Amino acid sequence: MGVIKVARPPKDRSIFHAALGYLTTIAQGMGVTLKIFIKQLTHMEKTETLEWPEQAVTYGDRFKGKHFLTKRPDGQVRCTACFLCATACPAQCIYIQAGQHPENATEKFPVRFEIDILRCVFCGYCEEACPVDAIRLGPEYAMADTDEKKWVYTKDYLVDRSELHGGITSIKLENEKHPSITHEPSAEERVSVVRFGHH
Repeated sequence: MGVIKVARPPKDRSIFHAALGYLTTIAQGMGVTLKIFIKQLTHMEKTETLEWPEQAVTYGDRFKGKHFLTKRPDGQVRCTACFLCATACPAQCIYIQAGQHPENATEKFPVRFEIDILRCVFCGYCEEACPVDAIRLGPEYAMADTDEKKWVYTKDYLVDRSELHGGITSIKLENEKHPSITHEPSAEERVSVVRFGHH
């Protein structure tokens, strides 16, 4: 293997010349900042700064924030522990432990339902994959905390935290799951339904 010789970089003629370039660039940047500051101070230009948390931030209707689990009209968790949300999750942050429901009308229910929110990417696949409208991403965006345990959202927290004001009842009917399919789906369509939740 041969050695390739390259020329040395040219030496700067003057260190003061280089320093002048840095100072000129910094002065130009500070000039732009000062210009915007004076315009906003004299109300010549509208500022986009919000005094949060005193002034609430509003996001669009499609914003995907904190997760929550919906309830049936009788107050029980709507989730049937089908594991579709955990299967669709690309971050694998959902853990479900299923249990047999005491009533025969409901096959299963989640004994444990946990979301490791630090791993979550807020993609909404869990919401799309759920056939019974059990999990949704709501409009809550404030999630800052210092307690390590609070980053794992438990079933109780997802169903009934103070921000939910007693919980959210599902808008779907009890027996409404997937719409009837008029044709036999292909292999690609079956994979699409499980992975991306088109239902």
